[in-house]
Amino acid sequence: MAFFMSLVAFFRSTMTRLTKKLHDVHVTFEETKVVSSVLERLGELENKVDTLKAKPSEMPYEKVALLNAAGFPIDALKAELIVTKKALHEALMRQEELLAYIDTQEEKMMRKKKFCW
Repeated sequence: MAFFMSLVAFFRSTMTRLTKKLHDVHVTFEETKVVSSVLERLGELENKVDTLKAKPSEMPYEKVALLNAAGFPIDALKAELIVTKKALHEALMRQEELLAYIDTQEEKMMRKKKFCW
């Protein structure tokens, strides 16, 4: 009886190991299938990118000229904005100097009035 029980246990453990290995092989096969599919798609994408890179820019000369012409006024406006900003900053500095001068003159007047009394 012990012999038969050990024989059944042996077959059972063998079957468990075999089913586990088959499951691992099945999972590995599915993973390999997914990876190969991804690599295939990546290769197709690389081919498409290479094709797009190889194509020369087919923008007509007229469109290029229009784009350049549109860019010149923008550059001119930027330059005017920089000049205006600089002038505004200088005016602000001058105003601060004048306010400081007025404050010192008021202090002098207050001191004079203080001594006169």
